[in-house]
Parts: sequence; structure tokens; C-alpha cells
Amino acid sequence: MTEEGRDLGLQPERTLLSWQRTLILLVLVGLLYLRGPLVPGAAVLREAPVPLRVGVLALVLLLVALLGLHLWRRWRRTDHGLREPGGTGPPASVARPWAMVLLGIGVLSLTVAVTMTAILP
Repeated sequence: MTEEGRDLGLQPERTLLSWQRTLILLVLVGLLYLRGPLVPGAAVLREAPVPLRVGVLALVLLLVALLGLHLWRRWRRTDHGLREPGGTGPPASVARPWAMVLLGIGVLSLTVAVTMTAILP
């Protein structure tokens, strides 16, 4: 089938939007962790020290910036997700596998930080 006759639909746009939503939610969770309990002093769980919360948020923002830059560059390089550079076929994915692994490690690290804050005295 020729490239002109091929309808890619909105799949590349949906993929990019889902990555963007994921990164926005990761920042939101980091900001909620920075904020701490909603009612100071009434928390059932121990509150993390402010430097730890700021450090976790800084790492989350660094992760989001790195992944966002990768997605943006890949999106532009693949002609808005339509074709692989130097080839005629469609691109495999907007994000490379290392980006998915990095996102998983980032979410796991944030989960461990929140859990350890609640468990350790």
C-alpha cells in the first residue's frame, strides 16, 4: 500500500497525549508529596522532613523534564509520529524502551520514598 493511501488515524497523537498525561500526573504526585499532610499535626502517618520532600520533588521534575524532552524531540524527528527517520515505514513508538524503563524506575522510587516515610520512625 502506498504511503499516500495509508490512514494512520489519530494513534500517534493519542500516544503522545497519553505520555503527556502520565508526566503531568507524575508532577502532581510529586507536588502532593511536597505539600505533606492536608491538616498539619493531624496526620496518622509521620511527616517527611522538608529537605527530603524538596529532594524528591527535584528528582521527579528532573525525570519529567528528561522524558518530556525525549518525547518532544522524537515526536519532531518522526514527522509528528508518522514515519521513522530515513525509512518509509511507520515509527515503532514515540518513546524508546529506555524511556519506559526510566519512567518505571521513577515511579517506583517515588513509591519507595512515600512508603519509607510512612514506615520509618
